[in-house]
Amino acid sequence: MTTSQTETSQEVRSQKVWDWTIRVFHWSTVALVAAMWWTAENGKMQLHLQLGQILVGVFVYRIYWGIFGSYTARFTSFVKGPGAMFSYLKKMFSGPYKPGLGHNPVGALSVIALLIALAVQLTAGLFAIDVNGLDSGPLSRHVDYDTGRWFADLHESTFNFLLALIILHVVAVTVYLIFFKTNLVRPMITGSRKAPAAEAETAPAVKASLIKVVIGIVISLAVVYLIGAV
Repeated sequence: MTTSQTETSQEVRSQKVWDWTIRVFHWSTVALVAAMWWTAENGKMQLHLQLGQILVGVFVYRIYWGIFGSYTARFTSFVKGPGAMFSYLKKMFSGPYKPGLGHNPVGALSVIALLIALAVQLTAGLFAIDVNGLDSGPLSRHVDYDTGRWFADLHESTFNFLLALIILHVVAVTVYLIFFKTNLVRPMITGSRKAPAAEAETAPAVKASLIKVVIGIVISLAVVYLIGAV
């Protein structure tokens, strides 16, 4: 192999990993969950309820974008079977680690677990009834007191599970950074990573279609509106 060929094979380029809407979802969810924890702990329940409805809209958009969005955002791009997961783990520990585009098969488990926990948390909050009945979820009027209290207990216990998943997620990101020299946070901020030129050139395009983004926002706003209207 000639020197020029060696340099070409080692050339790295910027590769798009996450579109801007996925990054907005990720960091807005972090901020909203933190803010909702603070408001609940400090008795700011009206603000807590308002933030909760915003988070519902953000969550609905993520589900929509997981079906119709950009390549790395779509569930079909990273949700694989057990075989893919075990194959990934084998390659991960049997040689030099090579990160793929988007979520890996193991990281997919974390993503799905977080989304399910968040879905349960939000649903429980919508139907939860406070002890005195004053600070209750917007859909609590559709259930009786005992059922609403059950949702309230579920809302509280699910948050502890969600928090455990978040901590596990942060630990995993730290492990990748320390042991595999892979920074997973930077691409979630900038949207891009450094990758071999050949890989960057042949990877699927990652971009957010404006029409699809607008449709997703309209659907999310409609769901939030209906929650307050029904």
